[in-house]
Amino acid sequence: MSGGTNSAARRPAARGLRLAFLGMAAIGQRAFLTLWRQPVLMISTMLFPVIYLVILGNAMNRPLENVPLAIVDEAGNAYSAECRRGVLALETGRGLVAPAFVGDRATALDGLRRGLYRGIWVLPFGLSPSGPPPSFIGDNTDRFSFETLESALSQIWREVASPRDVPPPAAPVRLEAYPYLDYLTYLGPAVVCLAIFMGSMVSGGLQVLEDRMYGYHEGYLVTPITTGTLVAGNIVAGAIVASLAGGLVLACILFITPLPLASGARVAAAGMTVFLTALSISALWFLLFARARSTSLLRGMFGIINVLLFFPSGALYPVESYPAWLRQLSAVDPLTYGVRALRNLLLRGTGPEAVYADWVFLAAFTLVCGVLTKVLFRREV
Repeated sequence: MSGGTNSAARRPAARGLRLAFLGMAAIGQRAFLTLWRQPVLMISTMLFPVIYLVILGNAMNRPLENVPLAIVDEAGNAYSAECRRGVLALETGRGLVAPAFVGDRATALDGLRRGLYRGIWVLPFGLSPSGPPPSFIGDNTDRFSFETLESALSQIWREVASPRDVPPPAAPVRLEAYPYLDYLTYLGPAVVCLAIFMGSMVSGGLQVLEDRMYGYHEGYLVTPITTGTLVAGNIVAGAIVASLAGGLVLACILFITPLPLASGARVAAAGMTVFLTALSISALWFLLFARARSTSLLRGMFGIINVLLFFPSGALYPVESYPAWLRQLSAVDPLTYGVRALRNLLLRGTGPEAVYADWVFLAAFTLVCGVLTKVLFRREV
C-alpha cells in the first residue's frame, strides 16, 4: 500500500517537471521565431559589433604619423643645429612629425591655439647642456600625441647634450610578459561582450516589453506554466540568442586577429564564458523590465544601461585606474567578469581553471536576478 502511495506521489512531481520543461521550450521556440521574422534586426545585432571592431580597432591602432610640430630656434648655435637635425630625422625616419620652423614664439603659440600645431619646441637663447635647455609646449588635450612628442624630443636633447668623451649609459632592459598585441586584438574580448549586450537587449528586454504590448502574456496565463518557468524560459531563450551573437563575433575575432596563445581548450572555455555572460545580462534585462509596459522605457534607458555596464567593465581602460566609486560599480558588473575571463583565456593564455571564479560570479548573478524577477513579475492582464 505504501509503495502505491509513493508511486502516486512521484507521478505529479514528474508531470510538473515535464510541464515546466515543455513550457520553457515553447517560450524559447516563440522567441526564436519572432527574431527570425525580423532579419534586419538580427543581422544588425550581429554585424554592428564586427564593424565596431574593425573601424574602432584600426582607428586606435594606427601609429602616430605627421604630427604637426613648430620649432622656434632662438639660439642659432651648434646645439640648436643638432636639435633641428634630430627633428628632421624624426620626419624622414619614423615619419612621426611634420616640422615647421617658425621665427618667434608668439607666432608659434598662435598656431598652437588655432590647432595648426600639436606642439612647440623652443630652442632658447644660450642653449647648452648646462642650461637653458629646450622647452616643449604641447597640446595636452591629446594626451597620446603629447606624451609621444615629449618623449621623442627629450631623447633628441639627451643625445645632443651628452658629453662626447663619456660613454653612453647602458640601455635599460625591457621584457614583455606576453606576445605583442595590437589594439585591434586587445579590443576583441570587449567587442564580444558588446555583441552579447546588444543581443540580450533585443531578445531580453525588448522581447519582454513586446510580449506585454501585444498580449502574449495573456496566452501564458491560461496555461499551467508557473511564474518561475515563464521567467526561466525567457532568460534562457534570450541568453541563447545573445550567445549566438557573441559566438559569431568571437569566431570572426579568431579569424581576423592573431591569438597565438588560444588553444582548443581555451576557445571552448571562452565559449562557456560567452554563454554565462549572456545568461547574466539576459537575466538583468528581464529584471529591469519585469514590470515595464512600454518600449519607450527601453529607448530611454538603453544609453544609461550601456554606460553603466559596458564602460565600467574595463573593456576600454584598465579597471585599476578607475576612481574608487567606479571600481565598486565595476565589481558588480557582469560584463567586467566576462571581459576579464575572455582576456585571460584568449590573450594571456591561462587555462580554464583560472576563470572559474568569474564563472561562479556570473552564475550567481544570474540566479539572484532570476529570483528577484520571479518576485517582481506579476501575472496579470
